[in-house]
Amino acid sequence: MQSATLKRQAKKAIEDLSEEKVRVAIDFIDYLKEKEEMEATLEILSSHELMAQIAEAERAIKKGKLDEFIPWEKVKRNV
Repeated sequence: MQSATLKRQAKKAIEDLSEEKVRVAIDFIDYLKEKEEMEATLEILSSHELMAQIAEAERAIKKGKLDEFIPWEKVKRNV
């Protein structure tokens, strides 16, 4: 099922709930968002390659080698 369809179904289901149940649903959604963020963080932390790249970038920053980095404005245009 497509994401847009799932989100419409979720919104409809929430509209049919009592206020108390909506609060419970919001708490559960917040939990799911936090869990997803934690999983993404753990994925990065468990990647030796990514951690090495982060360490290298931190060393470059400390040495003031900011010209080695791509400006955010340029990156976000390509995202």
